[in-house]
Amino acid sequence: MLRILGIALLCLAALAPTRVQAEARTVVVKHGDALSTIAARHGVTVAQIKEWNGLPSDMIRIGQKLVVSTEPKTPKTNVSAKNSEASPPRASDDEIDWTPPFDYGAKSVETPTPRPAPIASRDPQSAVAARVTDKPAQKNGKARTYRVQKGDTLGEIALKHNATVDELVKRNPGLRPTRIYPGQTIDVGAPRPEVVFRLERGDTLVAAASRYGVSTRDVVRWNTSLGGSQARPGTAIRIYTRDPVSPSEAIGPTNHGRLENPVMLPSHRGYVIRTPARAYGTEETIRWIVDAFDEVDRKFKHTKVVRVHDISDRNGGRLRDHKSHQNGRDADISYYQKECGANGCRFTDFKSSELDVARQWALLEYWLRNGQAEMIFVDYRLQAKLYRYAKRKGVSKSKLDEWIQYPRGKYEPDGVVRHFPNHEDHLHVRFVCPYSDLKCRR
Repeated sequence: MLRILGIALLCLAALAPTRVQAEARTVVVKHGDALSTIAARHGVTVAQIKEWNGLPSDMIRIGQKLVVSTEPKTPKTNVSAKNSEASPPRASDDEIDWTPPFDYGAKSVETPTPRPAPIASRDPQSAVAARVTDKPAQKNGKARTYRVQKGDTLGEIALKHNATVDELVKRNPGLRPTRIYPGQTIDVGAPRPEVVFRLERGDTLVAAASRYGVSTRDVVRWNTSLGGSQARPGTAIRIYTRDPVSPSEAIGPTNHGRLENPVMLPSHRGYVIRTPARAYGTEETIRWIVDAFDEVDRKFKHTKVVRVHDISDRNGGRLRDHKSHQNGRDADISYYQKECGANGCRFTDFKSSELDVARQWALLEYWLRNGQAEMIFVDYRLQAKLYRYAKRKGVSKSKLDEWIQYPRGKYEPDGVVRHFPNHEDHLHVRFVCPYSDLKCRR
């Protein structure tokens, strides 16, 4: 009898892990997912997910089911049951942490949590170096085709047109990758935008390929100078993809639009945020703001703090006290001044002689040189000081004419930096529409 009881207990012990796994929380991998983003979403680490799922590497596939917690799912309660416990109250929007799983290099005041392995162009450090080049569309509007030449292979044709073999096979029903012949016409599709970024420590080509929906083989083929699938940090990588660089999107014009998948402006030693609830923007807007302040921080030994007043609400739309600021591309920032308090340079009118021209020009020049600003509203009297300072620093007249309205008059339409009433106490920067935000309008 004891022997039978012992065998039964052993059987139950063997079944225990299976039951835990069956009750554990799971997710199904979707297009664009990576282990780091899934881990951040569920408050665990990449190492834990790999251990729970027996993953030998960071590779995951669309449709794959992953265990993201060993804690059992909360059982459904019968609300009609007489003795059932009351459900906990649902958290309001103000109680939910809407911060996305990116930390754009900010100095956090909270206790840091373990950070997952970075994924190229989703990790803040990689995203900083990313740029996108749009390929021009066909002028006649017709699909691009290619006539096979003697000695061609489908892989070479795909490489020549910045496509993938899988894409060509899908676009050409009946096409056999190993059986193409001279004279055959292949639809190679519209050009893909080119994404260029620099790998940071911890990035892998496998992760980069997964992020942009292409294969590692294609990444290696597009970057023949790599000499294989291994690449050092700092290496510039080219990828041709139709996947957006970021999930956030500015929709509609700045005075009648909205914002999807917003990103909150993080804290930074170079600025203070007046109202975090009004500091949401597209991922590109937030990244470019942080990049510019990092540049100012790098150039000057002593940090001076300005104030960021408003960008957009979390979902965009009408923002109190503003006609614009509706799709996450506008930001109001106080000017750098020679004397600033502990809470940042004040948001009040001041004399032009009090402008900290060097820092102010460093901030604006970063956006101007990188083509990130569509327009920057700066009071005309301050434009004069910025113009003369930039000229002394060697900026060419052609660039100054392109960038600054001064000295042509405050009512002339030329220049990215231009005058607009009521900007004596702060500047207003409007960033360009990100290439992948197809519904963004100027």
